[in-house]
Amino acid sequence: MTPPRDRVSGRASEPLPNWTGRWAAGGIPCLDDRRDAGNASRDDSTSDDLDALATLGAGLHAAVSTGSWSAVRDAQLLAGLDDESLQLDRREIVLRDNISSIAQVCERFVTRLGELVELRPVAQVKRPARKALARLAAHTEDWAARTLSGPIPRRALAVSRDEDADLYENRMVIELVHPILTSAISARVQRLRRIRADLADLERARDEGTHRRRDLLYRFWGGDAARVGESSDRAERTLEELEGLGARLQNLRGSTLGRLLRGRRTGLRTLRRTNVIANDRHYRAAGLVWSAFDRKPDLQEDPEERSERLRRRHLAFDRYALGLLVRAFAELGYSPDGDTIPSPGHPVTLTGAWGTATIRKDDDGTLTLESHGTATRFVPLIDLVGPDDDPTTVEARWQSVIGAVAKPTVVVHLSASEPLRALPPRLAAPLISAAKDDIAGRRDATAIPVSPLETTSLERVARAVATAVMAPALLSYPPAVSLDGRPVPRRLIERLMDLGPPRLGMSPIFHRPTPDELHLRRPMIASESTQLDTLLRDISRRAKAPGWERDIADEILRLRSGFANAESAVNTFLTCPGCGNEASPEQVGREKDLFSITCRSCGTRWGHERCGACQARVPIIEPEREPLNPEVRGPGWVERIFGHEALASPCWARTVGARYICTSCGKCPESGSEAGVNCTRCYTAPSYCGT
Repeated sequence: MTPPRDRVSGRASEPLPNWTGRWAAGGIPCLDDRRDAGNASRDDSTSDDLDALATLGAGLHAAVSTGSWSAVRDAQLLAGLDDESLQLDRREIVLRDNISSIAQVCERFVTRLGELVELRPVAQVKRPARKALARLAAHTEDWAARTLSGPIPRRALAVSRDEDADLYENRMVIELVHPILTSAISARVQRLRRIRADLADLERARDEGTHRRRDLLYRFWGGDAARVGESSDRAERTLEELEGLGARLQNLRGSTLGRLLRGRRTGLRTLRRTNVIANDRHYRAAGLVWSAFDRKPDLQEDPEERSERLRRRHLAFDRYALGLLVRAFAELGYSPDGDTIPSPGHPVTLTGAWGTATIRKDDDGTLTLESHGTATRFVPLIDLVGPDDDPTTVEARWQSVIGAVAKPTVVVHLSASEPLRALPPRLAAPLISAAKDDIAGRRDATAIPVSPLETTSLERVARAVATAVMAPALLSYPPAVSLDGRPVPRRLIERLMDLGPPRLGMSPIFHRPTPDELHLRRPMIASESTQLDTLLRDISRRAKAPGWERDIADEILRLRSGFANAESAVNTFLTCPGCGNEASPEQVGREKDLFSITCRSCGTRWGHERCGACQARVPIIEPEREPLNPEVRGPGWVERIFGHEALASPCWARTVGARYICTSCGKCPESGSEAGVNCTRCYTAPSYCGT
């Protein structure tokens, strides 16, 4: 039997309690089997996100089963955003049309007339009971006095009329009001609020963030700004109606009938047709609503069936995460060499503007992206943050993940993003963004929340993919000039360094970090290529005569191909990540192992910054020079403004441009400065921040 393996660490270990789906054995998710111990299982959690995922399960399974990259790319990844979901459904219309009749029944209801026999003071007795004399004769304590003619009664058994409301029809109405209708309308209102919040994010995208982020979100959602506005208005009207129905139902819980029956129920799931329901129009209307909200019988699952259902849920989320990654690659301009998705033992190679990347899938469902020698693991985890977890629980679970991670890992977890933003910033930051912004220095583990109810899930995944694929590409700059994998001889490097100085305003051609290394910083312009050709011809001619050139004649012959390979590699960095236009060699700025290019078409700047603290290079893409929407702050703000267009995060203070957090040491250049005094990252977590 295959031992369980922790998907987060990638190593074999025994599953810990209070986790579901984190461990897998032979590709089968391990569940949280704590029910026998009397503790609540994480598998019993419910949420709108899980319900939305269930609606996508069949489509995702069909797309993945084809094995086609394009089928997975085009699969439906959003739930509840169609026009039908934004309107009252059939049963809600039935409720709206008949709620007045339910209210009428709650105040004017049928009763069963009966007799109530009870002991009362004589002055209150209007109708003596048939056994009143017998009781009076037997109970002298009920006598007020004795006379020669007989006792004078003080109390006697009396008969009074009793109207009993505890009928099936009335219990049906009370059970219909609560819990059937209140729970159904409450769940629908909560779901519609999530949809409205998502539409509000799309509406804000018109004026918030870059236009390319807005275009990505609208493409993913499947509409434009006008349709977003129409859908938002429709959702608002529907939500207003549902909230009104919910308020009326809450009032009915305190009605006269509600107080009399105190939540008594029918004990039945199907409506029983009685004469009252058939003949009274108000009860008949309540019966129509009952039938419209007819509840399915509880599933009678044995342990094996339950386990199978829960495992299918984990596998559905794995497919959903794969679908988001495939869509993210498409948005970043990467396409596979063929039309297949990755499977265990069969990786997929993708080609983009800045080179190639590889995506591998392990048998436990985790995905690994590799670019320019750097691997990043993507771990789909349905249960990282639960809907009822408090901050203490969330932090303990995240610490468990951090302790298990040994290499760059992004946990893709099913969760709503808004509750995460409400967490303390030091905890929310690594749970809501794949940026390496953790001020405590823990930058190998990050997490991104995704949900079929949030269009913005794609921008978070796309930025994580860009960080995993495009940042290593920038850090591989400048490409080395090599001779079939061997270094260029030192004396040959010295001759190459003697090429004429670059034209005024242009950056150096070469970077020589050590005497035996030569790197090409930018493509050569025509005059520089002519100089190089002249130099190589001269060296080749000298190699025919005695001298050091003759000793390295073979290396001289291979030098042209070495330059061609390096120039091909450095050419890729001229492609603008924003608009795809090509820059010219004259636009390459900086020196040594840094470069900076600003696109003349869209204004995007890309390249490196140097960290003043650790001297590491910081890979950047800068869509806008000045801070956009500085009022947007807090964890996750980079995705809300730049989306997939950002690699290293700009300073969180939002007061100055072109200041980036180091992805190696986590230091912000504005930390401690006057410009960064209001930074929510550096000044809200004293236990994590040393500044």
